[in-house]
Amino acid sequence: MDFILTIDRALFRIINQSLSNPLFDQIMPLFDQTKYFIPLLLFPWLLAVFYDKKNRWKLATLIPLVIILADQSGLLLKKTILRPRPFVDIDPELINHLIHPKGQNYSFPSNHAANTAALATIFSSVYARYKTIFWSLAVLVMISRIYIGVHYPGDVLAGFLLGTLSAMILLKGWDAINTRNTKTIHNQVN
Repeated sequence: MDFILTIDRALFRIINQSLSNPLFDQIMPLFDQTKYFIPLLLFPWLLAVFYDKKNRWKLATLIPLVIILADQSGLLLKKTILRPRPFVDIDPELINHLIHPKGQNYSFPSNHAANTAALATIFSSVYARYKTIFWSLAVLVMISRIYIGVHYPGDVLAGFLLGTLSAMILLKGWDAINTRNTKTIHNQVN
């Protein structure tokens, strides 16, 4: 376990300190602020709900459910594991911490990573041709969590896995329900 934590800290230093520059110092904190972060994620959902009749109900149902599932599962893990955030764990002189400190022991997992991975998974399953865009935005948000000094890479990886798994479970459930309903309708017609 010590070996994994050593790698986690080394990767943190590379992203948080070695990549530090004035441009990223201005951009990356924006992904922490809800007023910028949430509209960026919800905009494609709202467009789809209003304009994509074929996938309207799937997205109107799955997006809120996956956010609730991923976010609340992540919160439960945070309150159980209580991993200190990097700005608590590492000497302040050695860290590029760009936002107001909050949730000192809620580092693992990253809920931003969980939520963006969940959204990217759902949207990519419906709009496969745009998956590069969805995942690029998700990865940008994930990297920003390390860059601004609030998560270790392991926290972000765990959030990514949690969000992706949450979305895959809901997608499988949706498909199973729709397959059963289609068979029922088909049997009623025949």
